[in-house]
Amino acid sequence: MRRTVSKKGVYTVLILLGMVAVFLLTFEPSIFAQELSTKDYRDVPYIGSRNAVWIIAQIHLLFGGFVLGVPIFALVCEIIGSLTKDKRYDSLAKEFTKLLTASFGTTATFGGILLFLLIICYPKLFNYLTEIFYPTYFFYSLLFIGETVSLYLYWYGWDAMAGKKGLHIFLGVLLNIFGLLIMFTSDAWLTYQASPAVLSSGLSFWSKLWASVNNPTWMPVNIHRFIGNIVLGGFMCGAYAGLRYLGAKSQEERAHYDWMGYIGNFVGIFGLLPLPFAGYWLMREVYQYNQQMGITLMGGFLSWLFILQAILIGVLFLGANYYFWQGLLTRAGGGARYKTYITLMLIVLLICLGVWMTPHSLVASLQEARQMGGTHHPLLGVFGVMSAKMTVVNLMILTTLVSFLLYWRANKEETVAWAKGGKIVQIIIFALATGFVIWAGIYGYFVPAIIRVNYLSVGQVLAVLFVLLTVIPLTGLMLKGAKVTGKMTWGIMPPSSQYALVLNAVMVILLMCMMGYARSASRTHWHIYGVMRDSTSYAYTPALGEAAIIQALCAFLFCLMVSFIFWVAALPEKKAAAVQPQEVRPKYFRKAFAFVTTILVAYTVVAYGMPQKRSLPPEEEKVDFNRDMTQKDLIQIGQKIFFGKGQCALCHTIGPATSGQRAPELLAVGGRLTREFMYESITQPTAYIKQDFDPPDPKSYPARMPVISKPPIGLSENEILAVISFLQSQGGKVTVTPADLKLTQTQVKGD
Repeated sequence: MRRTVSKKGVYTVLILLGMVAVFLLTFEPSIFAQELSTKDYRDVPYIGSRNAVWIIAQIHLLFGGFVLGVPIFALVCEIIGSLTKDKRYDSLAKEFTKLLTASFGTTATFGGILLFLLIICYPKLFNYLTEIFYPTYFFYSLLFIGETVSLYLYWYGWDAMAGKKGLHIFLGVLLNIFGLLIMFTSDAWLTYQASPAVLSSGLSFWSKLWASVNNPTWMPVNIHRFIGNIVLGGFMCGAYAGLRYLGAKSQEERAHYDWMGYIGNFVGIFGLLPLPFAGYWLMREVYQYNQQMGITLMGGFLSWLFILQAILIGVLFLGANYYFWQGLLTRAGGGARYKTYITLMLIVLLICLGVWMTPHSLVASLQEARQMGGTHHPLLGVFGVMSAKMTVVNLMILTTLVSFLLYWRANKEETVAWAKGGKIVQIIIFALATGFVIWAGIYGYFVPAIIRVNYLSVGQVLAVLFVLLTVIPLTGLMLKGAKVTGKMTWGIMPPSSQYALVLNAVMVILLMCMMGYARSASRTHWHIYGVMRDSTSYAYTPALGEAAIIQALCAFLFCLMVSFIFWVAALPEKKAAAVQPQEVRPKYFRKAFAFVTTILVAYTVVAYGMPQKRSLPPEEEKVDFNRDMTQKDLIQIGQKIFFGKGQCALCHTIGPATSGQRAPELLAVGGRLTREFMYESITQPTAYIKQDFDPPDPKSYPARMPVISKPPIGLSENEILAVISFLQSQGGKVTVTPADLKLTQTQVKGD
């Protein structure tokens, strides 16, 4: 069975590479562009082209994450097994590599389908990207061949190279290098759409290519996806072990899969701990590239998406900790003495999750807002600010680390002479880090946002990383040669713990689906942000509920296909099939299937319960600027632009300053600022830095206010003058008149 699956994978890869090669060899950029310039976008019947590409791309990315995450997991296990001479690790690595061979062909298949959907449905976008990136397509194809060859050498050479572990581990390293380079290459295409580099005409082709690849969000996305793939690989391996545990027919088999589930959960949770830091770095780079995009994500119509994200990550933390706690209370001898600590940690996690789920702004009617005194709740509003959220995320990470440390030392007693002093040092480190995290979170309310983001939040991250990098090695040294006080008994975990492993995997899958939607939605109505506008009927960004249906569908299809792969991998050899009954398998599979389906339905219901708002492209309202209009007309046009196309009101308020606002308030601004100053501030945001809202060193960071005279906002000269006339009307004398407008030739002829 194993050989048949592998051959199918090889055939699939060869067919796809052949199709890609034919396309690349016959591609002529200039001719292709001319042919497509007059063609409309094509649509897919019934589901639409956007949904078709969305589903195929998301499933491809999920399988890609699995195919990239599992080799890292397998390689680490094989290295540990080689160093410790523990055959269990080698067996574990081999078993998951078998899953990898079955998944590889599926990943390639969906990649090929995605390629053809893009060519057929979005030819203009595909042609534009190809004009820039077509050399990387050849590089990607070579990397794909390298990954294919190294994978099958790694799998089929496992037994043949049993006496040459160094060579086999080298193949595993090579497999991971090819996988990472493939991810880095495809991430360049993905991130360029969200943060395209400015390509000046004076650059050479290769300089433009590198600038496009090394765009502002490329490396943060690389790091974020790399860690995310490790998390996915770990928790998917844990889910596989959990399912096999539930269907085990002997105590020996249960013990094996219990240990396997522990390793999978261990890898997943330790990948999860630094993941929020990588996400923080990515969002910081997004804000620095274009504050408007950052506002769209964190403060615009997508802000409630991060409340949904908080729920998923919170459940993931609870599930991972629950698995540790069950291990403490059952398999780890002596772990029951930590029951009180488990209760305290559960309370801390629930409180932190409650704070993390608190929205920054409430969707309320005008009457409700007046009763509350604003869009922020008078009591809960303080917990919706990012300062509180960063604080509780770090506390959840520290709490999860405590769970692991308690499990690690549950059945051991330190014998080193300095054990008591070591424990005191650990307590001091934890206390200082926790105290600093809480202090920085509270102090963040009293300083400008830029200081909170660039200094206090970074300090919190560094404090937690310091704990991870000091306490874990210190614990390892303290437990070296420790006295075993209780037996670790594998295979006696309750079924609920195995469903927790499945739950963790589903949460990670949904998180990856959600962040795929967030990356795409942050571009709003742009195929390539600020460069190529989406002119299809799908230019709007779907609301959370609509998006949740697609995300749940993608997760469901992925789980279904992975379950089939798990089932294929679990098929016994022909000789053993006759003596191992199969009637137990459908029972636990049906329960797991119902469990996963319930989670996905609940996720969709919760998403629909949140405020629903589509992001529609700005209306192309053509304003006829002419000298016949009155000054009042010009002010009204400026007001519409201020609250509409200009998107000024997303940051500025015309009224009293509010807590957490992103930019200076403009109450009576017409009496405070000159016309020349307003024009300079709009067209050259770096010309003047307001100390309360911009970094002390403007050379280190771009201006926080976007240049609204350029894409994606792109106000014309007349539109800017209209906005200035509106601002001058706020407590000052309006000096901008229709006579100042710059008329086009058509308008001049009309006069």
